[in-house]
Amino acid sequence: MKTASCERYLEDPEGNASHLDTCADCRAFFAELEASLPRPDAQPTVRIDELPLAPWEGAAHRPWPLVVSGALAVLAMAAALFIASGASPVLALRRIVPSMDMITTVVRLASDAVQHAPAGLQIGLAVSFLVVNTVFFYLLRRAPKGIDA
Repeated sequence: MKTASCERYLEDPEGNASHLDTCADCRAFFAELEASLPRPDAQPTVRIDELPLAPWEGAAHRPWPLVVSGALAVLAMAAALFIASGASPVLALRRIVPSMDMITTVVRLASDAVQHAPAGLQIGLAVSFLVVNTVFFYLLRRAPKGIDA
């Protein structure tokens, strides 16, 4: 931008459009500038298989051999402790896990307790169930944010 007519073109490009016909420097400069700008009608192509994953999508590389060897080490230590104590893992599980009769009794008693609960509590449970599921329904119907939007 060397001359006064170049300055006038910069101030009012529409009013001084004929300047580009006379000034080769300005014509070359603005042609280069226009070529470097993205075209507004061109849609960028996005290939989903090439997008990087976000950290919550599992982008971090997991050292699976380390995870498997750690699990095997824990299993070996547990087996060694069972052997050292002389206890059987099956007997230990049998002592920890309740019998099926006890589980069915607890379920039956819980269902009887809900049936004989006050009407206000039953209505409150039903209303809260409907409210929570309505919120879940509307959250699932929301428009997604991100590349799909």
